[in-house]
Amino acid sequence: MKTFTQYLTESKQTYSYKIKVAGGCDAECVKHMEEKLARYDIIKMTEPKTTPVMEDPLDFPGVKNMEVCMFEVELNYPASADELYQMIEQCTQKPKSQIKVVTKHFADSWENNEGSEPEEGPLLEKDYDTCPEATAAKEAYAKPEDHIENSGDAKFEVAGGTTPSAETTNDLPQGDKSPVGSTENKKPEVKSAAR
Repeated sequence: MKTFTQYLTESKQTYSYKIKVAGGCDAECVKHMEEKLARYDIIKMTEPKTTPVMEDPLDFPGVKNMEVCMFEVELNYPASADELYQMIEQCTQKPKSQIKVVTKHFADSWENNEGSEPEEGPLLEKDYDTCPEATAAKEAYAKPEDHIENSGDAKFEVAGGTTPSAETTNDLPQGDKSPVGSTENKKPEVKSAAR
């Protein structure tokens, strides 16, 4: 059986993020960012890669004619995206609209699915007759003799015999008097307050 310390060392988890900054960042900014990330026990930070100037940089709608600086960060302690955004905003002096922070797992899954076939459109936009589910349903109900018809008078034998039908309020005897105004309420006798 493993000891608790062995279990903890084997279950060590790191937190990886991909960071993109539109407009680039210089070496001093990267060094300052590395110092700030030290509070999350930084394991590694890759050298920034810079794209050429693009008219519409990917992941930055509304940003025009800028280069994009990209790097990866691996941390021992988790940091929320908001904390990272604030830290990068302070270091780069750029607005949040020019910064993109995503987990490495999300970025990798996005890249893996990028070249795949697009998903089919919603079923509501298709005609009912051309929908594959509709044709399968028509085929399933094409032979009514294959389906059991419900007669509604099914009788089953139950252990202990049949139970008598329950008595409802409709089975109670009905009177010929109206519940409202048929009887006169008794008026209380007023007693003198004097003793």
